[in-house]
Amino acid sequence: MLLVPSVAVVTKRELLEEFKILAQEAGYDIKDTLYVKRLLSRGLSEYKIRELKKKMLSTGAKEVLFDTSLKPRQTYNIAKEIKVAPKDRIEIILEIFRLHAPSKEAELQIKLASLNYELMRAKEKVRLAKRGEQPGFYGLGAYEVDVYYDEIKKRMTSLKRKLNAIRKKRELHRHYRKKRGYKTIVITGYTCSGKTSLFNTITGLLEKTGPEPFTTLSTKFSVLKVGPWKCYISDTIGFIRDLPPFVITAFYSTLEEISFADLVLLVIDASENIDVIDQKMKTSLDILRALEYVEKPILIVANKIDLIDKYRLKDVISVLVEYEYPVIPVSALYRINIDRLIKVVESLLGRVIGVRIELPYNELMNKNNLYGSVVSKIKELGIINKIEYLGENIYLDVVVDRKTVYPLYKYIHRLGGRVRVASDMDIASLT
Repeated sequence: MLLVPSVAVVTKRELLEEFKILAQEAGYDIKDTLYVKRLLSRGLSEYKIRELKKKMLSTGAKEVLFDTSLKPRQTYNIAKEIKVAPKDRIEIILEIFRLHAPSKEAELQIKLASLNYELMRAKEKVRLAKRGEQPGFYGLGAYEVDVYYDEIKKRMTSLKRKLNAIRKKRELHRHYRKKRGYKTIVITGYTCSGKTSLFNTITGLLEKTGPEPFTTLSTKFSVLKVGPWKCYISDTIGFIRDLPPFVITAFYSTLEEISFADLVLLVIDASENIDVIDQKMKTSLDILRALEYVEKPILIVANKIDLIDKYRLKDVISVLVEYEYPVIPVSALYRINIDRLIKVVESLLGRVIGVRIELPYNELMNKNNLYGSVVSKIKELGIINKIEYLGENIYLDVVVDRKTVYPLYKYIHRLGGRVRVASDMDIASLT
């Protein structure tokens, strides 16, 4: 892909490298940088405009990129001065999304995010267009503001309807997995941290990976056994700072898998600067809270340790443990510490107990054939390893989470059955 020479207007120097990566993935080559402390209501001061023009002239830049979001008035004022419509951070992220739409669902989500962005700017854009002040006004045409606004909302409603259908299908799949006794593990974290590489290493699959951001826009999943648990493991879209709420909303049918997870593996790139790691941890945890993943286990996976020495790794871990979640250093690429990671995952999924359940089989069959629904209920509460029919009774060897034993006991007791603890099967501890 031929990169377009560009000048970046940067408000956060410490995050310039991240912005350069975003810009490059969207197809832009940042030739020079203009630093500003903050944007004015009209955009840039006359002094900064002159400086920007000089940089564009000296570098031959065709585009101007902002590392923050712009209001329509700011976009208009800047474009009027430099004769180029500037692109803000959100536009660049949406352009990357369009490049990485691997499925129909991702395509729908990107369209919805783009229309949400357009909706926020619609009234101001139309007002400027009616005054003849909006250069390069395009899209749905120069409609009256209400017509233009309603047309966008109509398109959004249609997209939401299609995404809701996908969401309902996911709900059915989740219900089925729960009914079959599966645990759900979600791999998530900041973009480019190596989430998909970790997913591939754990599952043995070969999903697309790469250094570019947002290679994963649709959920990837696999099924595997971790200790006694049958697990559904998924890889989700990467996080990024200042991800607008409307983008999270658009991708909710994908991201909501996190909300229902039993465990989140939060992947961090351990090879980055300590301050960057700390900032990305805060961003990731903020997004998890926004997705209502609270008071549930999180395992921080410090990835790419093959790129740093043991002294640097010690500093990284000292920062991560301050968040009061267990931390496991790994290299997904070279499978370093993966076995230890799996052991910790077993521990966090819960301590389990083996129980033997005795039920009156004939009695259940005579009560509107309750047997099938009883077995389904037991599968929701634990994992059935063995079923035996002896005389008039049925015996089930079941592995259950310790906290599930009492609800299971009450349920079986109401049916006239008995529950006996067969063995204590504590999973390996974090140590």
